[in-house]
Amino acid sequence: MNFNSKEINYVKLFTFSEEQKKQVFKVYDRLCKIYNVSVIDIKDSPLFLFKPLVENQNFVPQICYLIKSENNSFYLYIIIRIVHYKGKYSDKTEEFLEVWGIKKLDEDFGDILIRKENFSNKITELFKTFDIDFNDDPQFSKTFYVLGENEAQARIFLSQSRRRLLKSFPDKDFQLEVKNNILSFGLPKKLSIPRVLEISKFLKDI
Repeated sequence: MNFNSKEINYVKLFTFSEEQKKQVFKVYDRLCKIYNVSVIDIKDSPLFLFKPLVENQNFVPQICYLIKSENNSFYLYIIIRIVHYKGKYSDKTEEFLEVWGIKKLDEDFGDILIRKENFSNKITELFKTFDIDFNDDPQFSKTFYVLGENEAQARIFLSQSRRRLLKSFPDKDFQLEVKNNILSFGLPKKLSIPRVLEISKFLKDI
């Protein structure tokens, strides 16, 4: 393991189980083989621009990696996700790790939200004209639901190359949000090396 103990506050690691610590170390080692990786204070990253994320008590950021690749950089976060289940006789709580990413963009695109198209979105679409369709890309419009504060800015952001990148991402359950010139991207699923690498590559290419 090539993990540099000086790079991280070990107090953070005490919040993890032994199995979670192993996952964190494996993620770090794998990323270091591909990118230039440094651990930074979460407060020094753009995460807090996304208040719906940081104000969610079930979404607890623990570690922030600053990832650099050539002239490109982005942030990856190790998150503790807390899920509550209501049972017939008692409630149950489960914690697991997720990976989330943030990247600064070259332009201000306002507020944009992109999710996988589903039935509830279709119902909303019947009553509100929030969804932005791309007539030249029916596959994209059929697959994704796009909400934009400014339709023109959203269309500029969703260039043909970016739409192609989104369509090629292997797991369509991702959540993408843009706040001005900051992009947030993640999968609400358990941490795994393949998911970390997929999200990292996406953030590098977007």
